[in-house]
Amino acid sequence: MKKPLILCFALLSWAGQAQMDSTNETIRSIYNLALSEQQGYKWLAELCSMGPRLSGSDQATASLLHFRKIIDSLGFETSLQPVTVPKWERGPQERAWMISQGIKSEELAVCALGGSVATPDAGLEGELVEITNFNKLDSLDLKGKIAFYNIPMDPTFISTGYAYGNAVKQRWAGAIEASKRGAAAVVIRSLSSSVNKYPHTGSMSYEDGVTKIPAAALSTYHAELLSRELAKNPALKLKLNMACQWYDSVESYNLIADLKGSEKPEQLILVSGHFDSWDLGTGAHDDGAGSMHALESLYLYQKLGLAHKRTLRLVFYMNEEFGLSGAKAYARMSKEKGLKHVIAIESDGGGFSPRGFSIQSTPEMVADVKNYRDYFEPYGIYQFASGGSGADISQLGSDDKVLIGLRPDGHRYFEVHHSALDNINSVNARELTMGSAALTALMYLLDRDDICLNCN
Repeated sequence: MKKPLILCFALLSWAGQAQMDSTNETIRSIYNLALSEQQGYKWLAELCSMGPRLSGSDQATASLLHFRKIIDSLGFETSLQPVTVPKWERGPQERAWMISQGIKSEELAVCALGGSVATPDAGLEGELVEITNFNKLDSLDLKGKIAFYNIPMDPTFISTGYAYGNAVKQRWAGAIEASKRGAAAVVIRSLSSSVNKYPHTGSMSYEDGVTKIPAAALSTYHAELLSRELAKNPALKLKLNMACQWYDSVESYNLIADLKGSEKPEQLILVSGHFDSWDLGTGAHDDGAGSMHALESLYLYQKLGLAHKRTLRLVFYMNEEFGLSGAKAYARMSKEKGLKHVIAIESDGGGFSPRGFSIQSTPEMVADVKNYRDYFEPYGIYQFASGGSGADISQLGSDDKVLIGLRPDGHRYFEVHHSALDNINSVNARELTMGSAALTALMYLLDRDDICLNCN
């Protein structure tokens, strides 16, 4: 009996090794094609050449329609989903100066925070109160003054995403809390992991019943300069002039494209990025990179003729930056139509070298995805973690699906995030391409091995 058992185990081992070898060959073919063509980078350069894509702007819509034509030419089934989005513009003027003894001194690099109201036409001038701890606001006299939040991203956090999350309250709620205490305006230290002369924007908020005051961000370089000068001269003032403006909401679109599945076309594997960007740069990393990751992954699937049981669906979401309008509209539509998303993937961490995936699902599903690590380690991908997936796909809910976020190396992301530096020159073609190949390989494995909930 021993020889048949040994032979059986040998055959099983051989079969397992043969499947692993075949899988490795398929994954390698994905990377070979992606790195040879770098098509996603070419598309990203084309996208960035069209300018920024602030939600509600004509440029955002024109860029989306342009890429619909590109995707149509590839043979995918496309559709537009109307989405109502907010419309805000920063206007032609954003300036700030230090004022000492009534005389303007150095001009500071400044930008309006997204959603801010304007200053008076002649600008706004006031004494400064520096705030280095958000929890000590009640100990400060802010009446009639300009609140200066100077709370750096903590450099000791290994994850720059965690550092950003711990510092972002000053941007999001700073104007509300300062206004409650009588402040006339707010300036914050830009949420950047480096010291540079480029201000970083981002959305801020107001609260019903609380006076809306202008809110701006200073470059990290000028925030540190202002702090030093204020220490030497507590009577130092700041003059701020911004002409930003809100308009009525407008209609925009999500872009949807499908590559039909061969066995279970009603089941959807969604891969996505958000198409809108801030307006200081051209949104190359945030989130042009994620959008092109998603598009290139379907392109690679199609060009290689990879088999897929389920329908692969691309979604370019509109208006992630100003409140997830596109993602919320898509989730509502999905629920109304009873669409069956079994896997949803998002890329919204930039176009730097991919390091892994975050998986949001049951412990069993997370463990199944982690089992793929050996396939990805040769490509520098080793972080398979349980955790959040992405802001847009989270709107779909996670009870009956596997949600996955691509996690690129984040050490340089917040140097360019929401600033004029977020342009095509900050993206390395090879690093971006590695992200597209990683998503394609992961989708291939998940679909082939039925790694999803309720997917029978």
